[in-house]
Amino acid sequence: MIFKSHRFTAEVAVAPGEQQRGLMYRQSLAKDRCMFFFYEQDAKHSIWMKNCFISLDVVWMDADGKVVGFEQNVPPCSPLLGDGCPTYGEEYLARHLVEFLSGTIKRIGLKKGDRLGWDLELNNGRKIRGGAWTFKKK
Repeated sequence: MIFKSHRFTAEVAVAPGEQQRGLMYRQSLAKDRCMFFFYEQDAKHSIWMKNCFISLDVVWMDADGKVVGFEQNVPPCSPLLGDGCPTYGEEYLARHLVEFLSGTIKRIGLKKGDRLGWDLELNNGRKIRGGAWTFKKK
């Protein structure tokens, strides 16, 4: 993943099970890492923080990588809530979403309308490239 001069190593969640699990049970996430949720269709792809142990910044974007919305410093959900954890992002019609370590949006200056780019290889060898692709060599 890339935004301006900021590059991130992305784990990619494509299968429904991967998307449901997301970053659950993680104790940490490096500031140069993220999880990219790849979807084939535009929808209101909401998240919840059940079984998450770290706070996250979450970015929703359209098929071209344009940021349509984000949530900053989304806190882990208390285990006492069980399945009653709040959801985030249900108001955003988006194609993809990315989860970053909390504080990333502020650190890189990301705003609504900005564009992210990606050039990723999936476990099955399929390559997905899109968004504001700016890796071109000059």
